[in-house]
Amino acid sequence: MKEERLRKFEYIFNPRTVAVIGASDSDGFSQALMGTKLRDSLFLVNPKYKELHGKRCYASILDIEGGIDYVVIAVPALLVPRVLAECIEKGVKAVHVFTAGFSETGVEERKVLEDKVQKIARGKVSLIGPNCMGICCPKSGLAFVPGVLTEEGPVGVISQSGTFAEQFLSIGELRNVKFSKVISYGNAIDLDCPDFLEYLAHDSETEVIALYIEGTKNGKRLKAAMTEAAKLKPVLALKGGVTEHGRRAASSHTGSLAGSPEIWSSLFRQAGVIQVEDFDELLDTTLALSCVPLPLGKGTAMITNSGGFSVLETDLCVKAGLEVPQFTKETIAELRKMVPLAGTSINNPLDAWPIFYNTPGTTGTLADAITTLSHDKNIHSIVLHFDEVRYLRHVLGEATENFLKELVKIMIQGCRYARDEMGKTIVICVSLDAYSEDEVDRRYHLLAKKAFEREQFPVYPALGAAIKALSNLYRYNAQYRNS
Repeated sequence: MKEERLRKFEYIFNPRTVAVIGASDSDGFSQALMGTKLRDSLFLVNPKYKELHGKRCYASILDIEGGIDYVVIAVPALLVPRVLAECIEKGVKAVHVFTAGFSETGVEERKVLEDKVQKIARGKVSLIGPNCMGICCPKSGLAFVPGVLTEEGPVGVISQSGTFAEQFLSIGELRNVKFSKVISYGNAIDLDCPDFLEYLAHDSETEVIALYIEGTKNGKRLKAAMTEAAKLKPVLALKGGVTEHGRRAASSHTGSLAGSPEIWSSLFRQAGVIQVEDFDELLDTTLALSCVPLPLGKGTAMITNSGGFSVLETDLCVKAGLEVPQFTKETIAELRKMVPLAGTSINNPLDAWPIFYNTPGTTGTLADAITTLSHDKNIHSIVLHFDEVRYLRHVLGEATENFLKELVKIMIQGCRYARDEMGKTIVICVSLDAYSEDEVDRRYHLLAKKAFEREQFPVYPALGAAIKALSNLYRYNAQYRNS
């Protein structure tokens, strides 16, 4: 990316000063930015107020002394042309138009209004939107959701939908996903998806790109940008509007021409982008890509404590395009030394429940078992399924918490060795009945989840989600190696 374009994006993601035009005592942008490091560099503009959030409120951006790098415009649509012209007069470098009510309405006069805004901005200021949430960048403090600003991390998100970007950020924080940049670009009358893809492809702070797109104005340019990005780092894409009704919704949402699902699938495939089916799969796969090594093959070992679940796990893996190979004779021999014969299965999946609980007859720990599996030449990934919170409470009562902490510590020890020393892909499923209202169950579940997350393991609430994410990692790596 040329030096001039890099400078333009520097003002977008790392502004020195920010103004919100249309600020009020309830607008989300002012509240979000007041809680970040940009607080002291934030200027509020609205002629209705003298003061907001303890800061002076200006009647116009032209009244502010000094330069402004980045502006959020949150005024009624009919006022946007005038306000934008004032921003250009002020010398603002980048403008985010949050305001909706343009071409996405399908009303001809609003399309004309959007064209007017586009002409005013062209060549004079970088414009994001209209009809979008704009930019979140944890490093600089730029934010659009009050109270949600994660630690800096490797995930970049580009979303045509504002709500999608907001949800990805909010739910991602709960799932231990850490972001470099989150971008909502809406109607894209100036900066469009390819512009942001080109930037994130070369952004050293972004290692994984997650994309939500409803349509494009320039398929050729989008394909070129996706291809360039996918050569440098994993790119995942969720296409909105793959059905007739969905395409109609996309048109009324961001004014997008969605196109046929077959064309889009072909476009993603040719560009080297991994297409996913829904929001959860995009988040789940992004999480895994951000914190574990890629699997070098299909061979998957699963550790469970239920014979029934072992059958289901095998089916899920095979349906997802993975393999559940037999362990080598050497692996089986080592496991048999640790685990008693009765009631166990020293096969793959490994149903070795006694070593979960240090029952009589065991001579090794779960860490020893995981370590042994990590040396098996047929195994490239390990899925650890833990759903024993209720059973532990039933058996141990008040002693559950201390036992659980020790058990999780042992599991982490083995998983860390498999990942860090042997380069294996490790995914964790810590499952709990979604309908459980027992607060103690939930607290213990959270205890285990957080312990794995602190060690940067991807944790999933359901087995199917863990296996699908793992399958997508294999699919990406196989594609990458063959490209």
